[in-house]
Amino acid sequence: MTQLSTQQVRAWHRSIVVLFLFMGAAWAALLTRMPLVKSSLAVTSTQLGLILIAGGVGSLIGLNLIGRMVARRGTKFWIMLFYPTAAALLILGGLAIEAGMPVAYAILGFLMGFTFGMVDVPVNIDGTELEKITGRNLMPRMHAGYSAGTLLGSGWGALAALQGWGIMATILPLAIAQAIVPFVLKNHLPAGVGIEQVHEEANKPDHWFSFVLVFLGLGILGITLAEGGAGDWMTLGYKEGYGATEAESGIGFALFFVGMVLVRYFGGNIADKIGKGRALQLLAAIGVLGILLVILSTPNLILGWIGSVLWGAGVALGFPLFISAAGEGANSARRVSFVASWGYAAFLAGPPLLGLLADTIGMLNMYYVMAALMVMALFAASAVRNK
Repeated sequence: MTQLSTQQVRAWHRSIVVLFLFMGAAWAALLTRMPLVKSSLAVTSTQLGLILIAGGVGSLIGLNLIGRMVARRGTKFWIMLFYPTAAALLILGGLAIEAGMPVAYAILGFLMGFTFGMVDVPVNIDGTELEKITGRNLMPRMHAGYSAGTLLGSGWGALAALQGWGIMATILPLAIAQAIVPFVLKNHLPAGVGIEQVHEEANKPDHWFSFVLVFLGLGILGITLAEGGAGDWMTLGYKEGYGATEAESGIGFALFFVGMVLVRYFGGNIADKIGKGRALQLLAAIGVLGILLVILSTPNLILGWIGSVLWGAGVALGFPLFISAAGEGANSARRVSFVASWGYAAFLAGPPLLGLLADTIGMLNMYYVMAALMVMALFAASAVRNK
């Protein structure tokens, strides 16, 4: 990669934030319409779950392939290829839903997950490279862009549901925007990012794996399970544990996102001041406190809502900072891909397993497992350097 001016670095930084913003917006809009998806495909809840798992499997496969691919061609090539491809597949998926074709949608869901994995890693690698160049912790604010995008998408989806629009009317505007965005930003994305240098010594071993990466993987696994578990089971926790109404449960869930977005926006400054590792440990401790507050405050809904804010704050920096730590040093593409796969494995397998556990021991009791996973992440964060 050639030397960049300050202006070029800023333009690159803004471009990555925009890519994060639109990466999940259309998908979030579709997720908001899951009741309509279920009825249009005429499937049971179990069958719909299996269809969604197909997307998770595709994502894991993509995540495990893209590291080597970036090492050969760089991030820009794959962003330009897979970012619009993911949007096109989402549109085809919408057509399959409206046509009532569950098998076709499952296949397209697998391909959508695959392309998401292929996009997610290159964009994150660009983020870690920007951190190296600027000497600042930028990943939290970049991931705040992703959170803002999902809020945008879910809000648009809610509006579409209120207006009675179909699936295509819901996803098409955001999917078209996603397809166009990389071409608008193309000139601001430098070539050569993520390409590994070939050593002249042909027999020189490529040492990119270490046990530190395993600790980073365990950390991102624990925090991602606590984040994904909140997304799937928090509203039910308020309804079953507190006897809250759907509106009151929704407020608790919205407050979780408030805590997450605020910490992601300002969290880079925290990490700059006290170091990545200490920031992760501090916020993981806050997250544990928040989960325990939600469990133990019943039936005091106000305290439970405060716990939701702390829970969201606690998980906010897990993914961006563990990914940032993985991207340090040589062979960043393979390191980021390896650690990211732990996080997406948690998103894939965690929610259904936590649901089965909740059926056995009760919803709020299951939250203790998520608190324990946050404690695991707190200890794993000791592997993250404080810089």
